[in-house]
Amino acid sequence: MTTPFAAAGAEWIWVPAFDDAAFPAQFVSLRRTFQLDQVPEQDVLLHVSADTRYRLYLNGQSISFGPCKSYAARWNYETVNITPYLTKGLNTLAARVLRFSSSHPGCFSMVRTALPGIKTDASWKAKLDVGVRMADESEWDYRLGPSFLNLNERADGELLDRGYAQPEFDDSAWAAAIVIRATGKMSPMLDPRRLTPRQIPSLSEDAAKFDGVVTSSGPNTSEEWTSLILEGKSLSLASNSTHTVDIEVKALTTGFLDFACQFDGDIQARPEIEFLCSECYEPAFEMGQPRRKGDRTDFRNGTLYGPVDIYKPHVGLNQYSPFWFRTFRYIRITIKTGTEPLDVSKFSYRSTYYPLNVATTIQTSSPLINNLWDISLNTIKNCLHETYEDCPFYEQSQFSMDSRSQILFTYLLSRDDRLARKTMHEFYASRRDDGLIETHYPNPARCINIPTFSLFWVLMVYDHMVHFGDERLVKEYLGAIDGVLNYFDRRITELGLVGQFDGDCWAFVDWIDGWISPGKGFLGMAVPPAYYKTGSATFHSLIYAYTLLKASELCKFVGRNDTAKEYIDRQQSIVQAVRGQCFDESTGLFLDGPKAAGQFSQHVQTFAVLSGCLETNDAARELMSKTISRHEEYSMAKASFAMGFYLFRAASEAGIYEESWPTLIQPWQKMISQNLTTWAESESSVRSDCHAWSATPLYEIGTEILGVKQRSKEYLKRLGKEGTEIMVAPRRALVEDISGSVLVGDEENDLVSIKWGKGSDMRVETSKGQEVSVIVR
Repeated sequence: MTTPFAAAGAEWIWVPAFDDAAFPAQFVSLRRTFQLDQVPEQDVLLHVSADTRYRLYLNGQSISFGPCKSYAARWNYETVNITPYLTKGLNTLAARVLRFSSSHPGCFSMVRTALPGIKTDASWKAKLDVGVRMADESEWDYRLGPSFLNLNERADGELLDRGYAQPEFDDSAWAAAIVIRATGKMSPMLDPRRLTPRQIPSLSEDAAKFDGVVTSSGPNTSEEWTSLILEGKSLSLASNSTHTVDIEVKALTTGFLDFACQFDGDIQARPEIEFLCSECYEPAFEMGQPRRKGDRTDFRNGTLYGPVDIYKPHVGLNQYSPFWFRTFRYIRITIKTGTEPLDVSKFSYRSTYYPLNVATTIQTSSPLINNLWDISLNTIKNCLHETYEDCPFYEQSQFSMDSRSQILFTYLLSRDDRLARKTMHEFYASRRDDGLIETHYPNPARCINIPTFSLFWVLMVYDHMVHFGDERLVKEYLGAIDGVLNYFDRRITELGLVGQFDGDCWAFVDWIDGWISPGKGFLGMAVPPAYYKTGSATFHSLIYAYTLLKASELCKFVGRNDTAKEYIDRQQSIVQAVRGQCFDESTGLFLDGPKAAGQFSQHVQTFAVLSGCLETNDAARELMSKTISRHEEYSMAKASFAMGFYLFRAASEAGIYEESWPTLIQPWQKMISQNLTTWAESESSVRSDCHAWSATPLYEIGTEILGVKQRSKEYLKRLGKEGTEIMVAPRRALVEDISGSVLVGDEENDLVSIKWGKGSDMRVETSKGQEVSVIVR
């Protein structure tokens, strides 16, 4: 019996004569056959990794997809028990590897090193896959903005090595794989990748069907297309015909597409099949024109925009699945047949997400609350894969500001903090020599940095302390937290405010109409004009002060009381400077910058409250009342969906949450009326229809309406906080009836249940009889 993998240590192998710089991305196929006298009774564990991505098959079955996204110093490998897939006799391991070149920008979502390869031994055979190429950047529709993913395919079935994952495939013409090393003889150099086990579970791949046909054109009816996708009934397309069909799922999703067809005609008359994935219908627009989305389901007056995969079938049975998952609510299939007919037998998908075990649930007769919860949950789910993602459709990048909110949302749903831990460590590993972390990471290139996003990483660590009370985790990151805060301390001006950042930094605050500074290009977008006009943006000082408050608690938690005091002293100095330099006596509001007459924003007022800039509760209440209900009167820049999370927090802290709820929730009500099934990125930057930083309503329902605050015992004990671990302060005035079970402990079944109905008393129960502190509002 031979072993299916290297017994004496694996090597990185690859196809011979590979030109890594020839294209931004290329596919390579690899095979390894072996004989078994009998199937082992014990588990046979296989460890596998590749640069950049792989899918591994054993005897034709997909058994692993990876490696999990990370960075070179923590390059992941997967471990698979292959015993269930082994057979007596001939067996075949096969891999398909997508390699992104280190010489090209390529996909901004995936890290790669200078060397391609898959980790095994040199007994494999390898071949460059010329049947599929990635769409060139010139083929991207730049009306949609920059091209970040570059993952769409142009596939020619006739050039594919069909069946190469099966044992009976003839690979005699394939070349022997070669070993690729980063080291030389007697060299102390190491492999650029430091291998580490995958830290999170594998993504789901669950068989799913589309929900229906929106519209179709061509000889075949919509009913015939519907029978194909719902019942699997084969569909015959006549020769010399053109077919366009729009297919939908009820709610935006992420999944791997699976398409099958039979073509028995002349190779010279092959059809061409296009798959366009889109988030919504929207009015037509041209390059340079603003996008204006309304009813996302309005197919009569809207069109579909999105990236396109193209497949040309070979003679015989075709089964085509793009390598990477797609994001879609609608898919437009366009098929142009040649002089021969085409039979389509399958079009479905495999939904894919991070397998988060959602334990928190709600039930209510309120349509609004139900919609807010369901849409938020679907948004979060679609932005959870191997990292927290800003948006699955356009970027699939892990940003620290986005991730801070997303992590808090998932803490409300599940005690699974593995992805959160992975995220915190990845940002920690991205530290720059000036103390900042990278704005989005992992990524394959040095990018523009948003300094305030480093503060959101500090808040991530704080949130984990509150929810889990893990001393070791806090200690691991405190040094880097000091570095982040010191970066801002070094930028304090003679006015006592945070000044301007370095030239490679973006002073981003929020996507707001009117926040653009002429002549500054990209760096002038989403930045309060006061930043360039006065040399300082009040928001930067206030969010720094807010983070200092939280960092002080982190230090107290591990006994660094002197540093905790230092951070409070810094916070006090900042808020005093803001009061003195940025407060407008005539309106009672804080300006966007020192002496920035008439420039106000909800962002600054919000963080004035959160950072402790107001000296009395009455002052905070008055300020937030103006901010929320009278912002138009003062021409305040309005907070976007992402910053709305903090606006809700300030309203709660100021004691005006219930009276502010109808106004604060309006943007989400508008999205519901526009038939979104996930929350959009922004009102002013109309791009992504699925952006998890906008899933704030889920958090509001759990922590404010049901009123459950999650706090670990260790956090309460070490910081001397008053009250019990479980604090419940529901807001009955906001919903007539509701029942919910919310996570509160260290295990998935540690729940507190709250229930009330019209005219009935409120009931609060815990799954394990824990002590509960209930505040009746």
